[in-house]
Amino acid sequence: MSIPQQTPTPAPAPTAADLSAAMAALGAYAQVPTDAELDEQAASVGGEHVLAAVLANALYGASIGAGMLAEGHMLAQGAGGREMSLARSQVIKASGADGPGVVGALHWQAGQVQQLLKAMDAKGCGPVIAAAARASSALLALLACSSVFDVEDERAGQIPEQLERARTELAEALAEVDALPATAAAMFLGAVPGL
Repeated sequence: MSIPQQTPTPAPAPTAADLSAAMAALGAYAQVPTDAELDEQAASVGGEHVLAAVLANALYGASIGAGMLAEGHMLAQGAGGREMSLARSQVIKASGADGPGVVGALHWQAGQVQQLLKAMDAKGCGPVIAAAARASSALLALLACSSVFDVEDERAGQIPEQLERARTELAEALAEVDALPATAAAMFLGAVPGL
């Protein structure tokens, strides 16, 4: 039995002006860009649709910063796990994800994390980042599989490939994690006289 694929009517995409106003409200912009400035920025990145996506991701980053700051203040005031869970549950709720869409929202967030870790790994940021990059890639593949609810979904045929990718990435991450104690000892304990 397959679960019917739920594809709600998408909300209209926010405009670059909408996103710029939200960034100004969060304090990421000193002032909202003018229409002429937005037109110039859109032309430089490849169009209004590209600029809107760039600004939406910038707004996401600004929101993360605001969330981290607010959570820090909350914890400093003695909030615990229940309050943290309540605060963090709003991320998915505010995204509009519901039911099966929650997995899609998690997949998108994992893609953000994986891209950053992969870029850090490419810069040689160390063995812990390398293991984290592999693990995040495996998570991304597993969430891609988890977002397929119907055998008629065109992505269903990609599940075996995604599962193999996840298995390979997890095996590589595990090998890197297994090597970390020796690496850390060589890096840190070897640098301490007498150890």
